[in-house]
Amino acid sequence: MGRKLTNEERIEQFVRRMPDVPPSVAQDAASAIVLGFFSSRGVAQALQRFYASLTAAGRPPELATVDDFTAAASNRTALIGLMSALELVDTSVPLSIAKPLRQGWDHWLNQKYNKRPRKPRQSQRVSLLPEEWPESWARAVPLLEKRVRTERCSYRRPHAKTREMIIQAVGMCAAARHWAIAEGIEPSEGFTEEVAEVFLRFLFQRPRMSARSAADYFGRVITFARRARLFEPEGEEIFCEILGALEAEATDQDPSKKKKLRDFHRSFDLSDVLVAANRCIDVAEKLPAHSALAHRLRRKAVAFALLVNGADRQGDLSTFRIGREIERDVGGLWEANFRQSKTRRTKDLGPYWGVTSEIIDTHILGGRPEWSIRDRIAELDGCNLLSLEEGGYDTYHPSKLLQEEFGISGHLVRTLITNLIRQHRPDGAWAVQALLGHSSRWSQSAYKTEFRETAGLAQYHSALEDVARS
Repeated sequence: MGRKLTNEERIEQFVRRMPDVPPSVAQDAASAIVLGFFSSRGVAQALQRFYASLTAAGRPPELATVDDFTAAASNRTALIGLMSALELVDTSVPLSIAKPLRQGWDHWLNQKYNKRPRKPRQSQRVSLLPEEWPESWARAVPLLEKRVRTERCSYRRPHAKTREMIIQAVGMCAAARHWAIAEGIEPSEGFTEEVAEVFLRFLFQRPRMSARSAADYFGRVITFARRARLFEPEGEEIFCEILGALEAEATDQDPSKKKKLRDFHRSFDLSDVLVAANRCIDVAEKLPAHSALAHRLRRKAVAFALLVNGADRQGDLSTFRIGREIERDVGGLWEANFRQSKTRRTKDLGPYWGVTSEIIDTHILGGRPEWSIRDRIAELDGCNLLSLEEGGYDTYHPSKLLQEEFGISGHLVRTLITNLIRQHRPDGAWAVQALLGHSSRWSQSAYKTEFRETAGLAQYHSALEDVARS
């Protein structure tokens, strides 16, 4: 057997395998390999391929691209080893650009090894077809195809999807009658108090039936019975009473807006939302820039800052595209100019606060050097601001992030801001309209001045300045 190499000799051996790696980086990497810092083999070869790709393209490590990572790592294990090594020995390389490549490998592995056969799902809906309904109910089905006028009002012909949902709900009610008959109860064919109670008991025997879903079923049955004039004396009143009780219960299950606001005010004020955004950025900077958690924290910070700064609807905020609805001016401030989905009016309140713009910059850079911001914005032109990809998140994504931190929705942030203005400036209704995008553009510049002079917001803006300086 040959002589066992010393650690120094092994380090020299690994350094010789990395001729294109900067000497100090190669030395540190070789030492880490010999000391067992890396769990996978092939780190030296991956580093050599990575820096050889940079050398061939004439790029410094700070401008590494996803192609350099692709050239260096032919599989997921090699990519993870390379990223771990770079994180340890060369922090100038922006690892966040390799995130799509890592995600691609993860997706491929999940598809190949973790794909489970779909289990046949048995529908929990029990709904009878019209031919199984009581005769008077079945005769009324054609009324769903035409406009119907009753003593009280006129009903338009429902859309096809609405018609299907009404038939499905009435079919559930018919199934409830069959269930009652099997239990020894003989409800009449009309929509009576007895049928209403049977229907209610039947619905809540269904798995995972919520008060909201039950209310929807009752509402559709009421619509059908009114169109067909099938309500018997007191039947309509009972059906409507049960519907009201179900809607109230559904509201209780989802705590009311006022209760949520009270709960929020017990522990926080509005500036805490922006403080939380700043905290997310601080935590993200301590994590590997390419990690999913760091990206999520930066995204969370952007959502919080924009909700407080612009009081925009979360549905609009979720669709902001870089270079389209939101842009960065030459001075480094970001500004949103977009058509609101709800009012269809254009909203443009001018540049965001400096702290908000810095948070957006940090999110977009993702660990890259600050001087590359313009190139990064050009690279992401047309991408969703939150996801930094072509596709975005669902409409309520900002609310999900707020719920994690404060237990409130994006809509309630708008309410908190407008309540604060109205409380300390009763004559500022026009300012609230401008902030929420409910008025024309002419008042917005005046609004911004008044907003900063409002006494009730002095502490709020002081907190913003403290955050910006920290």
